[in-house]
Amino acid sequence: MSKNRLEALSDGVFAIVITLLILDIRVPDVEYGQLAAALLAGLPRIFAYVISFGVIGVYWLAHHQSLQLVSKIDGWLIWINFIYLLAVSFMPFPTALLGRYPLQPLPIVIYALNLMLANGTGVVVLRYLRAHPELSSGYTYKAAHKTVFMYVFVNSSYLVAMLLGFYVPLASYAIFVVVLLVVIVYYSFSPVPQQATPSPAALHKP
Repeated sequence: MSKNRLEALSDGVFAIVITLLILDIRVPDVEYGQLAAALLAGLPRIFAYVISFGVIGVYWLAHHQSLQLVSKIDGWLIWINFIYLLAVSFMPFPTALLGRYPLQPLPIVIYALNLMLANGTGVVVLRYLRAHPELSSGYTYKAAHKTVFMYVFVNSSYLVAMLLGFYVPLASYAIFVVVLLVVIVYYSFSPVPQQATPSPAALHKP
């Protein structure tokens, strides 16, 4: 299978997920005198949408940069990618839960677990590429260590947010926002991987 087909499928999933996120936000069907109150009541859904939109954007960028390192794909990499897309495509559900029950612990826990699954799968992809150099090129140990460290930081933060959801829900949201901003800054200042070219070992494999 061509890597381009994997990229096209993944981009399609990301596009659909971003579209689905907005469907939980609707124009209030109330009298004009109640519009301000209705809009205020809808702020949690708008906040959840904005956060998830940013998260999906970061996931897309991370996925794109990971595939830039790939010169050849195999069956295992395809299925790991499907698990990653499963976690990404699930995002509209916990996002809707956060918007409807913003200060309850269970939606926060489900949201954090979803993010941790996606991040964990991202680590698996990078470790798999590290273990199979015939599938990638230009993936140095320094780059791998730096990326895995970022994943560990993010998932540790989400674990703290999940636990705080039972006691201080607003602190959980603060962690979600801070982590998102940190990751955006990280990817903004990180060099973009160049398109991988097939290694000599890959060229001689069937």
